[in-house]
Parts: sequence; structure tokens; C-alpha cells
Amino acid sequence: MKILYVLNSGKYGGMEWHVNDLVKGMIKAGNEVYVWCPDGEMTEVFKRLGAQVFVKQIKKDIDHPYIKELVTFIKQKGIEVIHAHELKAICNALVAGNKAGVKVKISHSHTPISQWQIGKFRKKLDLFIYRRFVNKYSDAEIALTLSVKKIKIGEGIKEDKLVVIPNALDTTKYDITPNQRSEFEEEIKKRYEIPKTAFVFGTVGRLTEEKGHITLLKAFEKFLKSDFFHKRDFYLMIAGGGKLEEELKNKAKELKINDKVVIVGFFDECEKVKFYSTFDAFLFPSVAEGFGVVLIEALYMGLPTICSNLEVLKEVGNDVVDYFEKGNSHSLAQKMTGLYEKIGGEGKIISDKSKLRVEKEYSMQKFVSNYLGLYQKFLNK
Repeated sequence: MKILYVLNSGKYGGMEWHVNDLVKGMIKAGNEVYVWCPDGEMTEVFKRLGAQVFVKQIKKDIDHPYIKELVTFIKQKGIEVIHAHELKAICNALVAGNKAGVKVKISHSHTPISQWQIGKFRKKLDLFIYRRFVNKYSDAEIALTLSVKKIKIGEGIKEDKLVVIPNALDTTKYDITPNQRSEFEEEIKKRYEIPKTAFVFGTVGRLTEEKGHITLLKAFEKFLKSDFFHKRDFYLMIAGGGKLEEELKNKAKELKINDKVVIVGFFDECEKVKFYSTFDAFLFPSVAEGFGVVLIEALYMGLPTICSNLEVLKEVGNDVVDYFEKGNSHSLAQKMTGLYEKIGGEGKIISDKSKLRVEKEYSMQKFVSNYLGLYQKFLNK
């Protein structure tokens, strides 16, 4: 098959790494893969995997010059499958795919638009546009879980358009020995001046409104006021960068916990396993998610985990995760206290149960097979 992936971001992120997994899997299966995306760190990643990458930026919601160029490209290359990700890329790619007569057109808004942390009017407008384009032009709209499928039906996407295919994890990145884990922990604690014996709560992700970092900072401040504070040194590490970085640093100062909070900023992907190795517990306070890849990364690393009680996260984490009330810092602080009471004196706790769940439910082999089957299904039609 000749497959084209279209996205309007070339930066590191959950959606971009999802496309990375698709590109890698489809090339390994013998397909010819193309990627249209803006310039960024991921363009080189896609190239190294063997994809033919074309640096293209969508400048308007409906970008007519972009669509015209994409139609020409599709016809010249004989593209059979076009798979677009997120609102702008989807609308423009679906129009181009329809004009060019592409056999298979797949759309995927990773986090449901109704959960986006944007103004009400803009959200209504985006939803109206999205369902019109998907229902008219797309052969299939992807939902990462059954709960996300329900949300998308509520948004007006036709049920017969929706296909549930969960994310997967390339576990080779996280298969490390206990000695490597200890070495990584020592390296990171030394780099960020965290005491060797400190207990580290950690999270990973871009610093945007839907990730719930303000709730996390407030919860950590409440946790530090508990009786544990005089018994042990605690730190909160936030690994990731984004538009809220300065706001979060200022909030930590306002709460007078900035000496116990480490905000890493943007980092290379190879550093991620080092951060997980440093964490004693993983916290995931999102208020909106399409899946939460970092959740299964943390679970594969065996970390005790607390996350918000979003239906999608409960579906992914099942019974190997503890949950707090979304957006409620008191609830999260209580869960943090309970977790430390349970494991604080035991040293670093690694759970085999959570790792086994990821291996069983979110294997890369199953992920690639599901998408190959989907593409082939519509090609055969």
C-alpha cells in the first residue's frame, strides 16, 4: 500500500509519537509511507524510520493552496490511503483526498473536541465543522477507547464511522535492568540537585491547560503540610515543556513550594526513561485525554500511579491505578498521602501486575495489525 500520514505538527507529543508508531509499523510491514507535516524534531524521526517526509504547514483552517498541492501530490504518487490527525490536518486532507479520489480516508482527532480547554463558541464551531467533514468525507474516524467512542457519538459523529483501536507501547525503550534504573535515577537527581534519599512524585507531558498541572501543584502543597513532611524529603518533578511553563513556575513560587518542584522543560525522547527511573510514584492529573500514552509508559515501568478519574483513563488503567476526582487538589493530596503511607517505607516499588497489563492490552503487534486490517478493509471495498 501507498500510505500518506498528514499532521500539522512536527514537534514531540503524544499524537506525533502515535504517528511514529504507525510509520514504523507500516514500513516494517512492507508498505510505502509518506508524511506531510511542518518542520520539527519529528520530521527527522520519520525520515530515519524510512518515510518520505515533506515539510508542509497548514496556514488557514481551510488552506486552498495547501489542498491544491496535496491533490496533485496524491495523484502523482498514487496514494491509496490518507490518514490525517487533528482538526486542521483532517479537514484539509479529507477535502484533498476526496478531490483526488483516494480509496481510503481515515480521520483521527485524538482528544475529543468537546474536551478541549478552549472557549465555548470556538468549541461549538470546531465541533460543527469537524462532524460535517468527518461524516461526509471520512471512511473511518478512530477512537482510542470505547469511552472516547461514546463521547464522539455524543459530538455527532456517526456511529458506523467510528472504529476503536487503542494506542500501543514500544516496550523496547523501557526494558532496562535494575542497575540501569539506579544509574538513571542517580544521574537525574544529581542533574537537578535532588537529594539521593528524596521521594519523588513525577509526571510527564506537555504543559498545557488540559494536563491539570495547576491542580497537581496545589495538591503537592497540601501534601507537604501533612505529618510526613518532617520525616522525609519530597520533590515533585514535572518533565515536559509548553506554553504554561512560566505560569507553573510562578504558581510554585506563589505556593512557596518552588524549592521542592523541578520543571524540566522540553527534553529529548531518550531522556524519558531516565525520568521514569527517578520517580517513586507517577501522577497524571489530566482533565481531558484521548488515551494517555504516558500512563501506559509509567505502568510498564511498574510505577505506583494515581490519575484523574476520567472514564478513558479508568478504561486504560483498570485496577492497576488509583484514581482521584478530576480537578480536585484535595482529593489528589489525599491519594498521595495514602500512597506514601502504603509504600513510603518500602523503598522503590515496582509492580509486575501493571507491566503485564500493558504487555497484554497494548502490544505494538496488535496495534499495527489492527490498522493494516482497517486500511485493507476499505481498499477491498
